Amino acid sequence: MKTSTHDFLNKITIGDCVDLIPLLDDNSIHCVISDIPYGINLDEWDVLHQNTNSALLGQSPAQVGKSGFKRRGKPIRGWSAADREIPKEYQDWCYQWASALYPKVKDAGSLFIFGARRTLHRAIIALEDSGFLLKDILAWQKPVAHHRAQKISVVLNRRGLTHDAQK
Repeated sequence: MKTSTHDFLNKITIGDCVDLIPLLDDNSIHCVISDIPYGINLDEWDVLHQNTNSALLGQSPAQVGKSGFKRRGKPIRGWSAADREIPKEYQDWCYQWASALYPKVKDAGSLFIFGARRTLHRAIIALEDSGFLLKDILAWQKPVAHHRAQKISVVLNRRGLTHDAQK
């Protein structure tokens, strides 16, 4: 028996979108709203790459016991070339579901996704590569958010560069 979009109406379906999207009828979706994984390795469900770096979702041996590194204290250049491939693998993952979704959305349909600041551009490129057109980006200022930024003076003080920190 063939599955169609009607089999999903008024139901909650749990599964991987990459497996479920092909079951939907073409030209059947008016609006997609999705809080996709952000690809920032926040938890196991948000790891969308094949990098098995031992410090992923943990700490390297050099970071253990140091207060500056809680859980994901990877240096900005990464520890290996594989670390620098993670954004590209996230973009490939986004392209995989976006290209499957494109024929399912009606010509005048809309797509809204939530994304992270440092990976949203990869999702946008994947959406455009699959046929969608970017019209707008909506953003909001959260009163409370995950703390990611640091004052440069604090970093310099920690490194013992007090004079530079004051400048």
